[in-house]
Amino acid sequence: MKKQTLSKLIALILSLALALALCSCGSGDDAENGGQAGGGTETVEYTVTFMNGDTTLGTAKAKEGQTLAEADYKSFETQPDSEFLGWFETPTFLESSKKDLTAMTVTGDMTLYGSFKSTNVAEDTRAWYIVGASTSGGALAGSNWANSAVAEADRETFRLQPTGNAVNEVSITLDLYSGDQFQIVHDWQWDDQKGFGAFTEIDETQMANGGGLGGSADKSNVNVIMDGNYTVTLTTDPENPVQDTMTIVRNGDPVSAPETFKAGESTTISVKGSWVDDWSDLKELTRVEGEGNVFTIDMELDAGTQLCFMVFDNGVDTGLVLKDENVTDEASRALLGDAGGNVVLAEAGTYTFTVDADTMGVTVTKA
Repeated sequence: MKKQTLSKLIALILSLALALALCSCGSGDDAENGGQAGGGTETVEYTVTFMNGDTTLGTAKAKEGQTLAEADYKSFETQPDSEFLGWFETPTFLESSKKDLTAMTVTGDMTLYGSFKSTNVAEDTRAWYIVGASTSGGALAGSNWANSAVAEADRETFRLQPTGNAVNEVSITLDLYSGDQFQIVHDWQWDDQKGFGAFTEIDETQMANGGGLGGSADKSNVNVIMDGNYTVTLTTDPENPVQDTMTIVRNGDPVSAPETFKAGESTTISVKGSWVDDWSDLKELTRVEGEGNVFTIDMELDAGTQLCFMVFDNGVDTGLVLKDENVTDEASRALLGDAGGNVVLAEAGTYTFTVDADTMGVTVTKA
């Protein structure tokens, strides 16, 4: 009996020893897997990349949910002859994307762009203008998207003037109306336009991204949503354009009412579009006999073609441009693709475009 009891005791001790050994092995596996029970996933580590324009300054690593140590990035904040203004998630330093690294927790791989303002900025000798179009008779119609036909003297109406507050800081104050579109250009040229994405401060309840031909938000048209008197301010660094900053502030309601265009016998409508790369092919619509100021044209076009309609009076471009927003009936809209500002065709086919110059409405039908 004693021998049987001793055997059971020995078996029990061996079982306990084996269990402890297995637990010990399990604990080691857990340690290698981030301390998660049952071999759980390892704590994730992410990489933060710091940029100065197109130049990579360096990287830092942090585990998920952690903040970066100051030593990880402080050395990146010093550049020759520059004042450091902060880290941003957007390369154009959109104010809403500014990050406070002392409080920011890392939740994934990310890229931050340093804003370094030169302490020795070269003088900007270029002339900057606000140019665009207005379907409501606003002043922008006279700029006609920096058309070369606009007289030199008339261009001065749209020129940004020095503020005297900072080096290369220029601004303009003018009335803008819902439906207006604009961009900022220098020297009445389009080689370095500044659109919606180039604004470091913009209220998206007042302005929207209107798309365009530039291929990026920085060169997209700015669509005005809210009537108002606005001030556009631009500060430039000719030798480092990435440091250019641009803001727009609504000062209040428009100072004056827009001049309403009235179509008449001398009015004509033309269409241009992406069927040629430079949009240089201008086709005139035919006035519909007996229907007043209504014009039409039939065109065979590919899917994805973009186009817009221009209003002329006595052979002179009025600056009024009709786009996607002028197409309002459901049947016409069903034939269109993603707007992006211009009229965009969803499918290839033969189309009839009809423009009512009295209502500034556009209808589209497909054969």
